[in-house]
Amino acid sequence: MATKGKSGTSAQGEHGAAELTTNGNGALPEHGTSPSPARGQGPATIASRPAQFMIAPQQQPGLATFSIDFLTQQLTNSPDIEVVKTVSPPRLFGFQSADLGQVPLSPLVLAKMTPDKARLLQTQAGERCAVERDERLTYMLDPTTPHLPNPGVLTPLADGFTATIEVLGQDGPLPEAEVYVFGSMWPAQGITDATGRATVTLQGETPETIRSILVKPKVDYWTFWLDRPQLVPNSVNRIVVRALGAVLRSFPGQQLTGWGERAMGLDRLPPSFDGAGIKIAVIDSGLAPTHRNLHGIREGTSIVGNDKTAWTIDTIGHGSHCAGIIAGGPIGSGGGIRGFAPAAEIHVCRIFPGGRFSDLVSALDYCMEHGIDVANMSLGGGEPSRIIEDRIIRAKQMGMACIIAAGNSSGPVQFPASTPHCLAVAALGKWGEFPDDSYHSQQALDGFQSRDGYFPAKFSCFGPEVDVCAPGVAIVSSLPADGFGAWDGTSMATPHVTGLAALVLAHHPDFTKGSFQNRDARRVERLFQILKETATPLQFGDPNRTGAGLPNAMRALGLETGVAPVAAAASGTDPSLATLRRLLGLRPVEAPSMIPASAPAPQSVDPLQNGSGHVMRGPAQIANATVAPMMMDPDPAQIRQIMHRVGLL
Repeated sequence: MATKGKSGTSAQGEHGAAELTTNGNGALPEHGTSPSPARGQGPATIASRPAQFMIAPQQQPGLATFSIDFLTQQLTNSPDIEVVKTVSPPRLFGFQSADLGQVPLSPLVLAKMTPDKARLLQTQAGERCAVERDERLTYMLDPTTPHLPNPGVLTPLADGFTATIEVLGQDGPLPEAEVYVFGSMWPAQGITDATGRATVTLQGETPETIRSILVKPKVDYWTFWLDRPQLVPNSVNRIVVRALGAVLRSFPGQQLTGWGERAMGLDRLPPSFDGAGIKIAVIDSGLAPTHRNLHGIREGTSIVGNDKTAWTIDTIGHGSHCAGIIAGGPIGSGGGIRGFAPAAEIHVCRIFPGGRFSDLVSALDYCMEHGIDVANMSLGGGEPSRIIEDRIIRAKQMGMACIIAAGNSSGPVQFPASTPHCLAVAALGKWGEFPDDSYHSQQALDGFQSRDGYFPAKFSCFGPEVDVCAPGVAIVSSLPADGFGAWDGTSMATPHVTGLAALVLAHHPDFTKGSFQNRDARRVERLFQILKETATPLQFGDPNRTGAGLPNAMRALGLETGVAPVAAAASGTDPSLATLRRLLGLRPVEAPSMIPASAPAPQSVDPLQNGSGHVMRGPAQIANATVAPMMMDPDPAQIRQIMHRVGLL
């Protein structure tokens, strides 16, 4: 991305620019639009609705910058553009203020228009305005269900049938459970009523063509998955689901340290490592302060809607689930779940449901204004945005670390996790941490498994942009109003890393008394360096799915016995450089050991039984497990990305 210059002193100002962006009547020229029918005029032909766009003035050397008032007026004067609202830039102080020479962040105008109109506007404005689609954001939850058929080639196999699904829990019928039935055609779905029943109609199916059934209770129960269910048409088909406490002993009465937290070593930290003094933003769907593990959270704002206090409403549960992983507490007799940093100051930025790129801009502005240290973004979607990336870069310059979910599309890393100015997190799971008849058992990527039971999640996005991976399958955390749920997604992996990042900032000597106390980009880079260099490498055979590996709390904080503080980056520890050396036929470079020669290896670790002297510092290994497959060579495009990443292009 090109560096923006300061405003010049050219005589060409807003008046001259108007000739590029308006017609003779002072309005933007019309292009490819048709008038909308007035109410009461009868049926209207269905057409594509206008899209919403972000328009932001950009500073360019030698040219005056459009003011937001001028830009808004020009857009308002066009009859085929609807101005929705304007978004003011953040109020920054100190070294980040415009008074001290910093280029101010752009305000935004949000407007609805046709894509053709937006392209014309961008062509006319050139580099003086950024015109980008205001994409819908998705929260990184609910990995893709079984592949849907191509609607163009669907062939009904039968007339169809109706079935009633009854869902029972340990205390009787379960209302509000989601039921999905998958056959050869489109899936059918329903939600159980007060009697625990949902009736679904399966068009073009017979009982023999039904492939699977999925039940997702709203709260406090495991999901249920069954292949080739034997459904009885026009009858009640009963399913009994398991309570979380049936598998997790003494839960929720006794506070749970989740399997993901244990895998990252949180249970080995002293109780005083609680993240006190660090501000964390959870940019998500809000939060339920009624929850036993979240009642200490008192700061936030709602970006969507007109009520700024509505951050305390979480109709989705996604934000509450993420916040519980980060800061669930207090640790004691209250039960429930434990988070990584229960003493951190949590700020909730509610942008879901309905969140767009422009809402993320406003949330990042809030974070910069309030001095947030770490922002958790379990979200993504859409094409890369220069406007959002400018915000992330400025946040980084202010010492704020953005930790972002890689995505759940099983494809390339999604934006904004794809920007190099954040820490992108992929997801993994572990066998034995969920019931075999739950949907979590379907999330393992075929052909991959480590010797200690870990597997890459098949829904997780992958690519050279992935920095680390973290637990994201069957993660138990808080749900409104005071319940719990086991969810999957890179959304769940990301707060694991956010919580650990807060502990590192609060307790690592580099940030408490070292040379990285100042809030600047060096602070963020050092934090990311520590998290990656102290991570446990995973033998999945594909670094694009794991990055540097699974972060380790004891090593990240310099507390593991015999481990020295983190040193400078070793070339052999970079997965991209290791891949490049292998492609060039060079011998692998072992990273310098952080364990002195006289120190014994950690007692929980055994040497690998593959002829290598390397010792895996991760969790204990499982005997007789399948050996990971050989690493596959990347394609030419990936090689170019790797060479760019290590500085050779």
